[in-house]
Amino acid sequence: MPNADLERLPPSPNYRILAGSYGKLILRPWYDAMALGIVADWFCPLSRAWAVASTSGGSIEKFSDELALPGLELSRYAGAVRRVSAAYRAYKQRCDDWESTFFGAESSSQREMIQAHVALFEGERGQLIGRRHFLALRRYLPPLKRAIATPEQVHELQAPRLTEYPFPSPPDVEVTQSASVQGEWGEEFHLKYHSPIGIADDLARAHVFMPEKGEVRGTFIFLHGVGLEPGIWDALAYPAKALTRQGIRVVLPTGPWHGKRTLDGFFGGENILRRGPLGFIEGFQAWVAEVALWTRWARSTADAPVGLGGISLGALTAQLASTAAMEWPESDRSDALVLLTTTGDMNVLAFESGMVEKLHLIEGIQERGWSPETLKPWLPLLQPEETPGLSPDKIVMLLGSADRVTPFPGGKTLAERWKIPDSNLFIRKQGHFSGALGLSHDAAPLQRFADLLLQP
Repeated sequence: MPNADLERLPPSPNYRILAGSYGKLILRPWYDAMALGIVADWFCPLSRAWAVASTSGGSIEKFSDELALPGLELSRYAGAVRRVSAAYRAYKQRCDDWESTFFGAESSSQREMIQAHVALFEGERGQLIGRRHFLALRRYLPPLKRAIATPEQVHELQAPRLTEYPFPSPPDVEVTQSASVQGEWGEEFHLKYHSPIGIADDLARAHVFMPEKGEVRGTFIFLHGVGLEPGIWDALAYPAKALTRQGIRVVLPTGPWHGKRTLDGFFGGENILRRGPLGFIEGFQAWVAEVALWTRWARSTADAPVGLGGISLGALTAQLASTAAMEWPESDRSDALVLLTTTGDMNVLAFESGMVEKLHLIEGIQERGWSPETLKPWLPLLQPEETPGLSPDKIVMLLGSADRVTPFPGGKTLAERWKIPDSNLFIRKQGHFSGALGLSHDAAPLQRFADLLLQP
């Protein structure tokens, strides 16, 4: 257990309230229907207004022009826009202060790092709470700023990848490690490097949690789902971070267009969802390459096995990386894999997913010329076409039989195609959200994965 005499970061948020009988009571399919409505009908529209206000410079005119809601007089929101804009500027300053404290040339004390971390966490929480300023406007707001690319535009940008290996091993990059701070589980630090694919000057980032005793018996690279803001993901990843007690180093990368990588004027993950198939194609292209680099870093810093996994979008990325790795050097390959709430059928996800439907994306992509037939040529860039290069005995899956976001039949078919043994396949009468949150009260899939990772 941690030494109480050390100065440490405060405990991170978590969903341990869902442990025991309380979690069993609410984490059922009815919860998923409610959660899907909250995400699509509340969180996304409010986030859209918040994102516009954040970068408006406090101008109600810019806010009104960007949202373009005909027939609505938005002048009454002038005060809210100014407050949100000012809060965003203050938050960006906290980000800069955190960066200089953790990555600066001059060493910082534990107390300074703790203060910078707490200030950043409070800033992130404040950005989430800031969405409340637009509650009365919610029903008029679009959930996304849609910019769906047509099949012709996707062809222009991505066609070469269909005639060559679509996920090549990336070139080496310089990985920068921050100063370390003592946290709830042990030593923590951050990593960053310039992403080899995507926006110029985009920094791929990861938060690393070391085992308390420092000995690394294995590394777990765990990828988050779409739209998860940092504070939400930090709480959801709590069961994974607890694996540090077993000597597993946990690496939590930030996906493209999330967290500190979110583009100004958008919210986390919006740039994937809003562009239809192209958003996913480009997002996977970047994140799969980054997975190879995180794995390479893990192998270069510890003589121990490396496991890969993810939830939702993170699982979709991890399964693509696991099959792409067959053509990668040994340094980039994982030794075990865990997929939580995933699917192997992206055509069904695109046209039948409850999330895509609630966000009004199905009609949007159809209007732009997409159908199961026009999407089919691009499936090699969206879903695994081969089996992974590791044994099925080293792959764990958690599927919700009531999952309508990453529809269950596609996940079940993938498990059958990959010949996942029954001992590694967890099917629960839950949906997409309850399945992921259910790890807080029953982390058996993660524990099975940890056991396989650490097997001699």
